[in-house]
Amino acid sequence: MAFRVSFDLGDADLQHLAEVAQVRQTAARAQPTERIVASAREVYLKGSQAHLADFVKERYSRLGTMLEMVDDAEWRLSAEDSQRLVNALACFTEPASGASSALLDQAIMIELVSRDLHHDLEAYRDFCKFRTAQIAKRHTPPGADREQWLSQRRESLQKRMHTRRKRDLDAAAGPVRRLFSLFGL
Repeated sequence: MAFRVSFDLGDADLQHLAEVAQVRQTAARAQPTERIVASAREVYLKGSQAHLADFVKERYSRLGTMLEMVDDAEWRLSAEDSQRLVNALACFTEPASGASSALLDQAIMIELVSRDLHHDLEAYRDFCKFRTAQIAKRHTPPGADREQWLSQRRESLQKRMHTRRKRDLDAAAGPVRRLFSLFGL
């Protein structure tokens, strides 16, 4: 039997989380990208190894996808998109203690950050599905041909990602716009 639990984050809650993210992002600017990614990976590993409810684990899997995206040489994000992703990962530069409540707080932050990166995550997942399907279909080793078909799909998906992100931001107005880019990603 499934049981649905929901809660509302009020303006004060969102403001607090935005401030936490901003402080972490500001502190992370003094760190090399590799350190930011390593810190986010610590958060991911701690959360994914903990005995948590499935809905919390699902949030941590999104952080895992962000980490895969930043490491994927074939995804080839632009400098701007790469920085956007690093800024998102900077929200996780302070690993949570092992306490369930701290892991839940991180899961909430992951939820909010992944909303900002919704189109990025969706495009990347589509890219991975395409790549896996093509590798199985073509049975070819990495090479020029692989780069050609990956390049076409990557460019198409990243263009879609940018178009959808811009559409959502342009369509949102006032306080609602803030929710589409809570952390300025």
